[in-house]
Amino acid sequence: MKTTLKSSIFKNNVLVKTFEKDFKTSIFIEKTTPIDYALVKGTLTELSINGLRVLIRNVKTEDYSIGVHHDFPFFKLQFEIEGSSLYKPLDKCEPEVYIPNAHYNLFYLPKVHGTLTYKKGHRKTLEVLFTENYLKDLIGEDFKEILHRFGTAISRKTAFFMWQKSQPITNDLQNHINQIVFCNYHKDLKKPYLEAKIKELLILLLAQTNDEINKDTPFNLPETDYNAILKVENYINAHLKDTLTIPELALIAGMNTTKLKQGFKLIFSTTIFKHISNLRMEQAKKQIVEKKCTVAEAAYHVGYKHPQHFTVAFKKIYGYLPSNLT
Repeated sequence: MKTTLKSSIFKNNVLVKTFEKDFKTSIFIEKTTPIDYALVKGTLTELSINGLRVLIRNVKTEDYSIGVHHDFPFFKLQFEIEGSSLYKPLDKCEPEVYIPNAHYNLFYLPKVHGTLTYKKGHRKTLEVLFTENYLKDLIGEDFKEILHRFGTAISRKTAFFMWQKSQPITNDLQNHINQIVFCNYHKDLKKPYLEAKIKELLILLLAQTNDEINKDTPFNLPETDYNAILKVENYINAHLKDTLTIPELALIAGMNTTKLKQGFKLIFSTTIFKHISNLRMEQAKKQIVEKKCTVAEAAYHVGYKHPQHFTVAFKKIYGYLPSNLT
């Protein structure tokens, strides 16, 4: 199994990666690599768990593109926690894959030969790659009958998307992502823990692929309104430290406040203020855990002038005090 990447960011403009068949490995491998290209800087953590390849990115990027070719059928669960990605195939008859900020999708492409494009900004992802044989090991020999829509697409070698339009990452999914991304167990415990967590996540989502509703988006919004609300969500992410008001956000969206609130709740399944609060708490949590900030520093970083108000809000969401993280 081989992946070929072509871009001016690589030495000699090409990067070739090879993998064992079906990502098989007898041992748990975890490798964090510093990324220091002209247009991309940060870290890439790669995990190899028998039959799975897991990628955790935390990078800052400029606008750039990468030519990509896989010589194997491509199965992927992709969470764009921050940032976005767009895949455009060379063959215009094949589907594009667009995952905007704070969205996810699970998909299968019989072949991958095209261009990946990334926008300037902070990009954090959790990506889980697997194969048809992994599904067979996970669910059983008759997995194509059990996952009939997905299984039919695999048999016919036609592209499959869990969602035709990538969906927002819910709070429950974000919690599951955090348990995987921030797992700090010893490697002997980490392997079975991550394996179980990823299996649980995949089964949870694979079970939904049978739902006919997944053929279409579960909300009925004009494309312009949908994109305007995504623009608002991007603005929120970039200005968590600021005071954010509905009228201000409505101006950014170019719609009235009522329409914005209704559309936002349709897409993100929560109110604007609850979404902002959850994002602030997640960001503060990362500041405490990853950057070893004090509770007061983390509170200030996400816009709280009084740490005690932050502590009350944090406990309301997580059920424990932020000081428990230090």
